[in-house]
Amino acid sequence: MQVEFESHSHDAAAIQDAGSSSQTWRTNLLLILCGILIGLPGVVPALILGYHWIALLIGIVFYSVLFQYAKRLLRPSEEVPVPASGVIRFRLQPNYLEHEFLWNRGRTAWSHIQEAVVHDDFLHIRVDPATSFIIPRRAFGTIDEMQAFAATAQAHIAAARETTPPAIGLYDDDFFAAWTKEAGLTVEYQNTRADWAYALEKGGAGAHWQSWQNRVARNAFYLVLCAAMIFMASKVQHVGLAAAVLVASAAFWYVGSITLLLLARERRRQSGVPEQWLTNRTLFISPVGVISLTSFAIYCSDWHYYEEVADDNGFVYFIADKVVSVLAPKRAFPSIGQAEHFAQEAAQWHAKALMPLEEPPEAASAAVSPSDDKNPDQSPQT
Repeated sequence: MQVEFESHSHDAAAIQDAGSSSQTWRTNLLLILCGILIGLPGVVPALILGYHWIALLIGIVFYSVLFQYAKRLLRPSEEVPVPASGVIRFRLQPNYLEHEFLWNRGRTAWSHIQEAVVHDDFLHIRVDPATSFIIPRRAFGTIDEMQAFAATAQAHIAAARETTPPAIGLYDDDFFAAWTKEAGLTVEYQNTRADWAYALEKGGAGAHWQSWQNRVARNAFYLVLCAAMIFMASKVQHVGLAAAVLVASAAFWYVGSITLLLLARERRRQSGVPEQWLTNRTLFISPVGVISLTSFAIYCSDWHYYEEVADDNGFVYFIADKVVSVLAPKRAFPSIGQAEHFAQEAAQWHAKALMPLEEPPEAASAAVSPSDDKNPDQSPQT
């Protein structure tokens, strides 16, 4: 059974309805409240020591920054999830769901699909808490066809939970031929919850990866420096020097406490990482694109699908739609040199794929200006 439809911008509304933003709203509100509380200890030492003007200055600067940050957090997002463009196809096979859209092809075993739910305007196939497929009602001729499609999917899901389905094949037919025709590089790895929590928090923008424990220790040291600065300010008799020390103590407090707060949020993200993201995975890259292979799913993506391929000293990030889509830890490679080579090749192939095609020599020669023995203003002969 197969369904095929043209993607439309209106499908974004269904994507938004399929998820919930209430958790994000509560998290942002909690961050703002914590920010208000964090601001007080930076002001209190100056008040106790009698430097009211310093306390006022610190409070104005901190809460002005917090106000701008709160406005950005609470502002409704103007970014609407954009569904894949072009023609989208879904095929219901006995052992897996086959999906195909622009620059992507994949198969997901029914045993690792949570549910298929029919809504008024779309069919929602949920793979895990963070991955879903949305099929709009207009893809079907009638509502009965959509219900029949959903019923077949639900039957496959139920059957897969009672049996052990065979492994999904990558080379068993021509469906993935475009991705397997060229040689490339391979790495096998297994992500941890801490890996994904870091990537979701930083978004692949971290300049220098450090473990969670090291970052906690570094920022806790800022709090120790803050206490030392406050003690120094209480002993200094010079007004100007005491004021500078109080400003420094507030700066150390804000840097250390705010960063620790963000680290706590990163730690909390670990509980939301789906179990399927932690499975053993083989990543294959070539000039054609990327293959991500697990025991229950195959995802093949052209390089055009990714906005960026980035890396730091901890991971290689494949970023699509401003979100880390594939996360390869460098610790999985036999050596740091091989990890760097893998990252460089991925970046080069990605950049080459996005380059505009060169003009064929025939077209270039045809575009040469007329020779001197011809009048360029002469009308063409018929």
